[in-house]
Amino acid sequence: PTWLLGLGVLFVLLQLLAIGLVYSQVAYEIMEKNSADVTQGKFSRRNLVPRLLLRTLYLAFCALMAAMLPFFGDIVGVVGAVGFIPLDFVLPVIMYNIALAPPRRSTLYIANTAIMVVFTGVGAIGAFASIRKLVLDANQFKLFSNNVVD
Repeated sequence: PTWLLGLGVLFVLLQLLAIGLVYSQVAYEIMEKNSADVTQGKFSRRNLVPRLLLRTLYLAFCALMAAMLPFFGDIVGVVGAVGFIPLDFVLPVIMYNIALAPPRRSTLYIANTAIMVVFTGVGAIGAFASIRKLVLDANQFKLFSNNVVD
């Protein structure tokens, strides 16, 4: 049904907005560090206007790049394989093993090590596959195209 498709699109949009907020925090921090006046309040007009303007311009620029580059999905694949897989699957397990220090011969430690090894391999395979697809399709890309490759 049409309403279900619309609901799916709405949920995807909300997910993308959340991702944009979370993963752009580093860029926001850099921009705000260089534009804010620390002597005034966080929500003062002097600090709030540049903050809203810079964040809006940054997201608009990212949206323009995503629309302009038909191979944006390939780039997202590379970034996901190199950045998100280690951050989501490898780093938390390493931090758990360091913080709680389970015995090296325990089932938990072995399972955590297996998770690290498997997802490091998945990330490497994903990165190579995404880069290969990007290289194979690079000469056929057209700016602002609806199709990845025309």
